[in-house]
Amino acid sequence: MVKYAFIIGGTGQIGRALALRFRTAGWDVTVSHRGKRGVPAALAESGTKFVMLDRMQPGALLSALEHGADAVIDTIAYDETHADQLLAIQQKIGALAVMSSLSVYCDGQGRTLDEAGPDSFPMMPVPIPETHPTAPPGPATYSTRKVALEQKLLRNGKIPVTILRPGAIYGPGALHPREWWFVKRILDRRRQIPLAFGGQSRFTATSVANLAAMTLTALENPGTRILNAVDPDTPTVFERGVAIAAARPASSGSSRTAP
Repeated sequence: MVKYAFIIGGTGQIGRALALRFRTAGWDVTVSHRGKRGVPAALAESGTKFVMLDRMQPGALLSALEHGADAVIDTIAYDETHADQLLAIQQKIGALAVMSSLSVYCDGQGRTLDEAGPDSFPMMPVPIPETHPTAPPGPATYSTRKVALEQKLLRNGKIPVTILRPGAIYGPGALHPREWWFVKRILDRRRQIPLAFGGQSRFTATSVANLAAMTLTALENPGTRILNAVDPDTPTVFERGVAIAAARPASSGSSRTAP
């Protein structure tokens, strides 16, 4: 029997990767969107269905899921309000996957990436396990709102709930390419690129392809859990710069990174 997935925020960077991955795996897929972005051609050609949805309209999400779904994936859930919306439809669906963020983690002094600065960057273990402490739930910051979202879903969900914590997301459909800082300097034919902290900083990244594959695996094996959803390797800033410089077109000129 063909399974059916409903994706909230389906035309964005994460949503389009999810829809294509699930379609390739044989699922029927509907993506919801507010009509503020054009529908990606690859999605239209994949057999994905589309529905206009403003989730903040009372009853809109429940109406869109009138006939239920095997799985709902929320790519844009942000706080407890969105948790309430998802809990209100759980009787209609088989399992739920929700995108959170690695920014929920805090160090021993309570510092998170929300407050990160030269003198206040959180010191985290390597690797960070899913059991590592998080910021407190609440409305104060992006991270605390994500924690509140997670906790409410895990506490009140009566169906399998998978919380996915990606890092810095990249891949097709990105509105702001994360490595443009390097690329622009290479295109400007700069021969050296200065890097703070000797280029040894690390910031865990997540490919949308990897995120989509992990989400599919989770929903084909439903359960209630928290999963760090990141790439297997975490290169330093210096290593990223070297890789980008090595991949530059020959016509872009000579450039190299330097600490």
